[in-house]
Amino acid sequence: MPGQNYRSISINDELIDRVRKLIEKIGTYHSVAEFVSEAVRLRIEALEKNLKQQKEK
Repeated sequence: MPGQNYRSISINDELIDRVRKLIEKIGTYHSVAEFVSEAVRLRIEALEKNLKQQKEK
């Protein structure tokens, strides 16, 4: 993807193995990186939603 910046992170082997097994079973993701990117995005969205709800109280 032109113009996008990327960073490397370390994830323990156990988590990577679990992700790979899931990818093989469900076939929805093309790579571990794609799965992890979506997982992080979804978690950020959930945390941001919780923060917004807390501020509205």
